[in-house]
Amino acid sequence: MPLKLKSGFLTSSGEDGRLLMDSGAGEEIVFVSRHALESIADPPRVDEFRLQQYIDSFSQIASDKYDGGRLDPTGHVRVTSQDVRDWRAALRASEIAFANHSGSK
Repeated sequence: MPLKLKSGFLTSSGEDGRLLMDSGAGEEIVFVSRHALESIADPPRVDEFRLQQYIDSFSQIASDKYDGGRLDPTGHVRVTSQDVRDWRAALRASEIAFANHSGSK
């Protein structure tokens, strides 16, 4: 079952973000790494605005990882810079496939 975003915030240290998400069976805390925040867009930034600007993207990545059972050793979802790179690659691939399909009509 996909996770649903309840809220998100940057930690008081400013080092990483947290998403509070509903799994249907309870709340899940998702960790968004500093490197994930830096790699989601240019110029690289780690601040509340960047987290909120891309919160839907981070939520989708987290939900996909949760649904796939890709949790860290403590049982939490962690969104990393590699997850962001993988998400971008999948997004580009789907855009290319859509463009190719649309152009063939």
